[in-house]
Amino acid sequence: MKQITPRTKLGLIIGAFLTLFIATSTSGWAKPNRNRHRMMEKIETIKMWKLMDALNLDSRTALKVFPIIKEMDQKKADLMRKKRDLTRQIRDQLKGKSAHPEKIDALASQLFDLTEQLCALSREEYTKLKPILTERQLGQFLLFQQRFRRELLNRWVTEKRRSRQDRPFRGKKSPSINY
Repeated sequence: MKQITPRTKLGLIIGAFLTLFIATSTSGWAKPNRNRHRMMEKIETIKMWKLMDALNLDSRTALKVFPIIKEMDQKKADLMRKKRDLTRQIRDQLKGKSAHPEKIDALASQLFDLTEQLCALSREEYTKLKPILTERQLGQFLLFQQRFRRELLNRWVTEKRRSRQDRPFRGKKSPSINY
């Protein structure tokens, strides 16, 4: 199989980013339910290309690594969805005039359990990748995960702010919880 040069990888990454930003308008980023599945597939593709470049993976190694990462990312996404649901439930409890301490405590316990499960999944992912990647690549992978997540979050926040600035003011802001 032919090795992809760094220049070609860079071109593909730039092309994927341009496709992502042209195909999804700012409203696509601001409204997560609109075309969410398609957007997540694009993000996953970009992540894999950037990961391939960051770890300098050959195609044979990439074919071993990507299924593991995809499987673990799916499991993590499921747990993150559950965490968001629990967080919403806690927020709803606090919005009510009479919050139930027992209910909040039970939800908090579930939230902590999910956080522990997420950590366990990250450790399992690392363990599965250890026989495939070098120690250096494993370290680069850990750093890449954090950097990619931060870049994605920064992009989302920027687009959300931009979309809020583009729409006219519609009255009272949504109520917030005082901490």
